[in-house]
Order: sequence, then structure tokens, then C-alpha cells
Amino acid sequence: AREAVVSTQSTGYYITNNLSSSKYKETQKNHLKSNCSCINMSEVSIVNARAHVMVYDEQQKKWIYSGNSQAMSKVQVYHHTVNSTYRVVGRKLQDHAVVINCALLKGLRYHVATERFHQWRDQRQVYGLNFASSAEAEEFGKVVRDCLAKLGGGPSPGEEERIRKEEEEKQRQEEEKRRIEEEERRKEE
Repeated sequence: AREAVVSTQSTGYYITNNLSSSKYKETQKNHLKSNCSCINMSEVSIVNARAHVMVYDEQQKKWIYSGNSQAMSKVQVYHHTVNSTYRVVGRKLQDHAVVINCALLKGLRYHVATERFHQWRDQRQVYGLNFASSAEAEEFGKVVRDCLAKLGGGPSPGEEERIRKEEEEKQRQEEEKRRIEEEERRKEE
């Protein structure tokens, strides 16, 4: 006989009975099916959004829907709290089929192509997310960039904003310098 204990903290479910080995395994299996979207309890979803998940087909030179369907998906970023790793997981809203499961690794470049379309590349594939709304895209993008910054792969959203403002100021100063030089040249003529 084996005592089965399942934590209430992670699942809200608690068993403390003496069960046979087969009954224990069956109870665990049923519990995980009904209460857990992710078997690994060390992973937590830190953001989710609705999006069409796309992959770039190099041969056809065009974007295609992942999972061969135009169905909208729930796309989440999971943080593995023990290993300090991140991954993007997307499941179709209709049938919950996995359409993306991609690790966010140090050095990955996350590109905001448009207000609602973001893309990145891993070792084998180019991924794209066409978000249901601009707000979801913005929030998802901020979280991904923050994850990459924590991994040492890019600036955090706050750092990114500071860099953008510095670049704008530098451009404004260069334009002002050109304007002044142009005025001086006109005076000399």
C-alpha cells in the first residue's frame, strides 16, 4: 500500500489514503488530466494572448498557419521557476492541439514587425504570431523581451524605451545641426 498525497497549494486537491500502487497511479493520472494543463508544476504561465500561430515556409517563401488550420490559439509564455527558463506554448482554442512549443533562449531576437504581428527564429524555424488585438500583442511582446533580458539576450522593455528615446534625441540633434549648417550656407551665398 502507498500513501498518496497531492498538494493543495498547486491544485486545490488533496488525497491522503492508503492506495494500492495501480490505484495510486490511476488517481494521479486522472488528477493530472482533470486539473493540470501542464504536468510540470515548476512551470507557470506568465502571459497569454490570442493569436494565429504562423511558421515561415522557406520553400514557398510565405507564411503558413501552424497546425494546418487558421484557428485562433491561446499562446502562453511559461517560466520554469527552478531552471529559470522560458518557452512559448500555443494551443488551438478549438481542439487544444499544440501548434507551437518553442524555448526562449539567450540571444534570440524577437522582432515586432507590425503592431499586431511579431516574429522570431530558432535553430530550425521562423515563427510568427498574428495577435487578435494590439493590446494583447503589446503585453505579450513586453513579457517576451523582459524574459530575454533576464536571460541576457536583450534589453528589458524599460531599457529598450530608454535606448529608443536616446536614438530619437540623437536624430533630433543631427537634424538641428543640418538645419543650422544649411542656414549658414545660405547666408554665405
